[in-house]
Amino acid sequence: MNIKCEFSFNPIGNQEIEAFEKTFNFVLPDEYKRFLLCHNGGKTVQRRFETKDETVTSSIMLFLPLCDEHKRNLEGYYKKYNSGKIVPSNFIPIGVDPADSLICLSIKGEDKGAVYYCDLDYLEEDNELKQECMKLVSFSFSEFIHSLYQTDN
Repeated sequence: MNIKCEFSFNPIGNQEIEAFEKTFNFVLPDEYKRFLLCHNGGKTVQRRFETKDETVTSSIMLFLPLCDEHKRNLEGYYKKYNSGKIVPSNFIPIGVDPADSLICLSIKGEDKGAVYYCDLDYLEEDNELKQECMKLVSFSFSEFIHSLYQTDN
C-alpha cells in the first residue's frame, strides 16, 4: 500500500491481527490488514477527505494502531464505541478527525470494507449515533487511502 506517513507505530504481524479478530469475532477486510501490516496506524501526509455526498470535508488525524503503546488504539476504540453501541455493530473505528469524530470501517454486511465518517458532535442523549450523522466516504479502504489529499497552506 503506497501511502506516506509522517509517523507510524511499531510493526505488527499476522498473529496480532488474527488474535484481535478472534477476540471480537470478526474478520477485517484484507486491504485494511495490509495497511496494518505496513504501517500499523499513524499519521499520513495526505489526510483530507470528503464524504460521498460532499457535505463534510475533514482530515484523518490518526489511524488507530493495533497495540497498547498508545492510549488511542483499535481495541480501546472498538470497546468504547462498538461494544458501547454508539456506532453500528458492523463498524470498527479506525481513525479520528480533529474534532474527535470517527472514521469507521464496515466489517460485516453488504457494505463490508466501506469507510464512513461518524460525526460525534450530534450524539443523541441515549449515546447512540443518528443515521444522518454517518456519512459514506468510500466503498473500500483502498479507495479511501487513494482519495486522501493534502491541502496547500
